[in-house]
Amino acid sequence: MKMKIALAALGLAAVTTLSAQAQDSEHSWSKTYAVIGRPTLNFETSDASVDIRSCGACREIRIHVELEGKKLSDYRLDVSQSGDQVHFLFKEIQHPGVHIVWRKTQTRVTVETPADLALEAKTADGNVHLSDLQGEIGLTSGDGNVTLDHLSGNLRVKSGDGQVNIANASGAIDARTSDGNLTVDGVFHAVTLHTSDGRLDVSLRNGTKLTEPSSIQSSDGGVALHLPQAFAADLNVHTSDGHVDCALPLTMDHYHSSSGDGRELHGHLNGGGVPLTIHTSDGSVKIDQL
Repeated sequence: MKMKIALAALGLAAVTTLSAQAQDSEHSWSKTYAVIGRPTLNFETSDASVDIRSCGACREIRIHVELEGKKLSDYRLDVSQSGDQVHFLFKEIQHPGVHIVWRKTQTRVTVETPADLALEAKTADGNVHLSDLQGEIGLTSGDGNVTLDHLSGNLRVKSGDGQVNIANASGAIDARTSDGNLTVDGVFHAVTLHTSDGRLDVSLRNGTKLTEPSSIQSSDGGVALHLPQAFAADLNVHTSDGHVDCALPLTMDHYHSSSGDGRELHGHLNGGGVPLTIHTSDGSVKIDQL
């Protein structure tokens, strides 16, 4: 009798283990790609939270997918490698008709990669976090908050709907959002920032020296610019509906204010330099010292 119970227990344990493995294989996926030189990662997801971060001095790209409330069979997974170039596509399969889902669903994609890389990432829906990366970094987000921390190089960010927060960055930055506030902090030599609907808050840290004409624009929202004391630029500021407030010493070339044309200011910070244009259609512009 004891032997039968023991065998039954072993059988139950085996079934439980196989069931757990099957469930895990339906809800998670992982793969590692070895690289030799500077990797290129082309990355695309439809509806997932995404975390792409540095693995330090490792020579591989590690990708992990974790699902809750859905199965891998609900998605199209397309992965390939050619030399140091890795392509990853993970998109939900669309079915015709109306589908009502009562259970909680969540999709998470985590990538660990060598810090120096060429990245082109595209997400349709979901929060995105990139950290400790350098090189050519491109990100397009359709809907979801974007957080970038400790990135350097040529940075390109485009967001359709969501807050964008970029901190401890360096290099050249081109960031645009259609609907959402944009916060940028770092040391840059070129800056192009635009939001169609949202507030812009920009901190150019000590060491920033613009080498290319730069612009900060908001179609609907105020602009706050925080600058180091020694920052030099030719400043061109215009607001169609709002005030202009500059707390830094400025050699003024021109100032115009009227109820119909808004306010316009041209001047030189610390002797002038590369042009920096600030424009808002609806909102005030405030410039102060860090």
